[in-house]
Amino acid sequence: MLIACQQVREGDVTVNQGGEISNLNEFNNFIENVENEDKDTVRIVRYTTEGDPIFLTLEYNGEDIKYTYDNSQDEYAGSDKGEKSTTCANLESSNTEDGIEYHLSDCSSDFGNYFNFKIPK
Repeated sequence: MLIACQQVREGDVTVNQGGEISNLNEFNNFIENVENEDKDTVRIVRYTTEGDPIFLTLEYNGEDIKYTYDNSQDEYAGSDKGEKSTTCANLESSNTEDGIEYHLSDCSSDFGNYFNFKIPK
């Protein structure tokens, strides 16, 4: 029996349990490409307290952003375990006291409203 499991890849933006971000330049390149209307994809890997990866993928096709959330490797995800996707029109940012926060807007489902990526100062 084959089990498909995503693996962390070189070039993934990773966020460890302490909030430390690796490969942030990949996310910054994605933002720049969206602003220039150049197609691009970025994958963010967040780790749960137990160390399980959760994959957040943003795919920009020149017009819309497809957001995919995959917690299939989270041992404690419960009945909500699996992959979900939605399409959103915008990736917006706002300045906060401790950094810049990115979120999606104008999504085809409410699920897109849960995307949140914060870059600390």
